[in-house]
Amino acid sequence: MGYTTYDFYKEKYYGDSIGESLFPKWEDRASMKLDQLTYGHINDDTREEFDDKIQKATCALADLLYQIDFKTSHASDEKGGNVKSMSSGGRSISFGSNETLIDKVLGDKVAQNRLCYDTVCEYLSGTGLLYTGYE
Repeated sequence: MGYTTYDFYKEKYYGDSIGESLFPKWEDRASMKLDQLTYGHINDDTREEFDDKIQKATCALADLLYQIDFKTSHASDEKGGNVKSMSSGGRSISFGSNETLIDKVLGDKVAQNRLCYDTVCEYLSGTGLLYTGYE
């Protein structure tokens, strides 16, 4: 069950990383990850109360998951890698050390999960949706 739409992503979240044809895939993955991070606390009542925050958290998570996937699959080419210099004749490519936060978590699932949690916290802190205790 998805928590947002492509229209919301474009018009209210102002997202521009994910194209419309790829959005359903990443929105679905983000919604599933959000369910995991919120321990299943999102329901009809919380959606009504925190709708914009939940949708923005889903969009941010979709962007993050998309970027991690893109960087992982293009880590060693000039499209996604950190190219420092490039020669044409013998095709020599040097990768720089201008790592982004995404680059730093690529090989570490624990760090990826922490980054996902931190991303969601930006939108859902103070809502009670991230509470891990028993009610």
